[in-house]
Amino acid sequence: MSNCPVLLQSVLDRYDYTRTLSRSRWAWEFLRRNEEFLAEAAHHGPDEVSVRTACHGITLVRPRTDQMAAERWGLAFFPDPRHDGFAAHAFWSSALFPRQVQVQVSPAGPGEACPIYEKTVKQCEIVHLVDTAGREHILVKGNGHVVQVQCTGMSMLSPEPVRLGFLIRGTANLSSRWRMLDEAQRVYEAGQDAPVPWIRTNLALRNALVAHDCQIAGLSVRETAEILYGRARVEEAWAGPGRSMKDEIRRARARGRDLVSGGYRALLA
Repeated sequence: MSNCPVLLQSVLDRYDYTRTLSRSRWAWEFLRRNEEFLAEAAHHGPDEVSVRTACHGITLVRPRTDQMAAERWGLAFFPDPRHDGFAAHAFWSSALFPRQVQVQVSPAGPGEACPIYEKTVKQCEIVHLVDTAGREHILVKGNGHVVQVQCTGMSMLSPEPVRLGFLIRGTANLSSRWRMLDEAQRVYEAGQDAPVPWIRTNLALRNALVAHDCQIAGLSVRETAEILYGRARVEEAWAGPGRSMKDEIRRARARGRDLVSGGYRALLA
């Protein structure tokens, strides 16, 4: 472990992209560290999935073989585990991830333009999948955010003009549904010069991820703390009688281990 504070900070900077991840993308970050999952995914290489570009730059993803084993992990197919929470084409099953944004696709009227569709294809990266049940899903990626959307009605790839409308079914827990749509809008936000501030939930998940990776790499509790908080703070904490920082790192390790071993599912529920 280097004594250079700059190198310590550079390790933490590698996780900076996670500050904007949604819970479904965090779930992928932890799952792709599961050794059993990695062993199973190794039997389903990238040659089993067709990836090509359609109109408007939409990426079409089509599994060439039936990947039923992926369902055990809650996935529509095995994405490439080398790709992180933003880059990976990770589609969660509707059963495991019921909180997906839902969109109704319908024919556009003569001369009618759909502002949602136009804004999406202009500003965002779109990854399109039809699952084994014939359901259409898309990943919308933009501004460091990723939203998984389930489409109903017409195909979004219809040669005829379409319009999109958000669906909110039922009135149970209506406030959380509106909040989910509000969070989905973040893919359209213009890039900001200043970094997006950490929210408490994502910071806790990042620390659990870092703590897990450090433990797998054989780093001690103190070395992990130095990566997260810097050498000066750690020296002060270790010199005193308190155990709060040590206990915090141990809790982060335990949480990371739990999320990797299957607790990631709770992030999708």
